Amino acid sequence: MKTRLTSVLAAVIVSFSTLLASNANAQFTNGSLYLGPELGLGLGYGGGVVLGAMIESPITNPGTVGPGRLAIAGRLDYYSWSDGYFSYSYIPIGIYCDYHFAVNDTRWDPFIGLGLGYVIVSASYSGPSGYPYNYGYGSTVFLAAQVGARYFVSPNVAIRAELGLGYLPLGLGVDFRI
Repeated sequence: MKTRLTSVLAAVIVSFSTLLASNANAQFTNGSLYLGPELGLGLGYGGGVVLGAMIESPITNPGTVGPGRLAIAGRLDYYSWSDGYFSYSYIPIGIYCDYHFAVNDTRWDPFIGLGLGYVIVSASYSGPSGYPYNYGYGSTVFLAAQVGARYFVSPNVAIRAELGLGYLPLGLGVDFRI
């Protein structure tokens, strides 16, 4: 199931990049909301494929805080793993403040950000009864940092890639300007 979903999402991203590729004269601009799905590699006890979504909106104009602009972003992700006896699921929910750098090529939108989140952890055990076990993991608050970039394939569609510290160290998504 996860392999099929990963293949479908990869095909959608490639389709958007080839079908909509043009001289996209777009940029991360105020008054717009950016929303999109993402696929990532999870960081947690066991890791895994992450499915999620991100929403972001600029909150300052260029020149207010340097040549770039600040934005507020929210993220909701999900992943799970099992080793046969223990099963875990993770739902990280986070809010980020991102700084978007001003660059000459308006198709590119590089950014860096800091975030605060809460991860909801669910654990279960299905091994032999009487086995002394301890789930060892619980829901908690976490700090996060990220660096990434969007590449606008059209004025309203961008491909986003991120590297981060937190529960999503590697992510790839498609953002739609609303």
